[in-house]
Amino acid sequence: MVGRRAAAFDRFSGWALGWLYRAVARQVLTALPRAGRVLDVGTGPGRLLVQLARQRPDARLVGIDPSRDMAAHAIRHAADAGVSGRVDTVVAAAEALPFINDSFDAVVSTLSAHHWADQACAVAEQARVLRPGARLLVVDLRRSATLADLLASQFTESEVTRPRLPRAIRGVLVCYQVCRRSEASARTVEA
Repeated sequence: MVGRRAAAFDRFSGWALGWLYRAVARQVLTALPRAGRVLDVGTGPGRLLVQLARQRPDARLVGIDPSRDMAAHAIRHAADAGVSGRVDTVVAAAEALPFINDSFDAVVSTLSAHHWADQACAVAEQARVLRPGARLLVVDLRRSATLADLLASQFTESEVTRPRLPRAIRGVLVCYQVCRRSEASARTVEA
C-alpha cells in the first residue's frame, strides 16, 4: 500500500484493529524470553510494534513491510509512543527477510499473509529466522486456506495450533501458532 491507501489503512487500523493488536501482543509475549527479539512481518503502520513495546519494555522489536509509506507510518507511531529506541523498521518483503538465520525469539504476522506474493517462500523465510524453540504466530483472513498446510510442511515434527479468537471474528480471521523445535528435542527425535 502506498500514498492515500497507506494513510487510510493507518487510520483504519488505529481505531478498528487496536483490540486485535493488543490481543496478539499478549499472545506473542507469553513465551518471549527476557530481552527477546520479535519480528513483525508485514508491520504496516507499526501498531502491533507499539503494543509489543508498551507491554514489554525489555523486548527488541523489528518490523518489516514492503511499502516505504507503511514503514514511514510505523516509524512515526513508534516515535509518537516514545519507543523508537527499541523499534526498528525495515523496508523488505516477507519472501526475502534481510536477517541471519536463528535471529528472532518470536515472529508474528497480522493480516499480511494474504498479501505475500509467494506464501511458501514467506513461511520458509520466517522459519529460517526463528531461533530453536521460538514461536511463529500468524493471524490472517480465513480465506488463506493453504497457510496451515504450508506451516505444517515447513515446521516438520512441530505442532501447528490454532489459538482461539473471539467468537465475533472466527468466521473472518484464523490464527495459527507453531513452535520451532529446539535443537535438543530435534536430537531426541532423531536418536
